[in-house]
Amino acid sequence: MKLPSDLSVFRLLDQRLNMLQARQSSVAENVANANTPGFVPTDVDQASFERTLQRHTSPSVGNVGIAVTRSGHMEGSARPAPDVRITSTPDSEVTMDGNAVVVEEQMLRLNQVRTDFDTALSLYQKGLSLIRLAGRSPT
Repeated sequence: MKLPSDLSVFRLLDQRLNMLQARQSSVAENVANANTPGFVPTDVDQASFERTLQRHTSPSVGNVGIAVTRSGHMEGSARPAPDVRITSTPDSEVTMDGNAVVVEEQMLRLNQVRTDFDTALSLYQKGLSLIRLAGRSPT
């Protein structure tokens, strides 16, 4: 029996949640350094993450798993998880001391992360509910 983490939709949601966790950490670090002279805020390179995720999820020849039933069979290899790249992303203003963090913009990013996280978590929970429903015996 497959575990939920073996299903592609759950793998995608897990990778999305990991990316959102990295983005939330980045925003928290930016806010913590809002008064640090010369600090430039960072953010997750979402376009790079989405391109990498697309490469890992798009169908292509040879992506079929191999069943190992005899000692002479070759084992398939798992694809690596998409990487999360953090980049410097100065906000719209730079103060006289060189700090480029605008707290209001960081709060908007944090709100977007929370909304995306809630959506992904809700989809994960709904998927688990569907698996439970399918696994129940009819009464």
